[in-house]
Amino acid sequence: MGPEPTVDVQRCIGCGACAILAPAVFAVVQRVRITRPPGTAAERAAVAAAALVCPTGAIGVGRG
Repeated sequence: MGPEPTVDVQRCIGCGACAILAPAVFAVVQRVRITRPPGTAAERAAVAAAALVCPTGAIGVGRG
């Protein structure tokens, strides 16, 4: 298991890119929320991609 993602809800604009890339981990209802931690290597990679494409930098991925 890797680090859990974080979301800065003050920065989130609800664009939904994270939910498109990692639908098992993120959901957007006005703002993004984390539904559960990523459980597989593919989900962790998708979360990392979501953090990279987030237009406001609201998604964080810690080291672990």
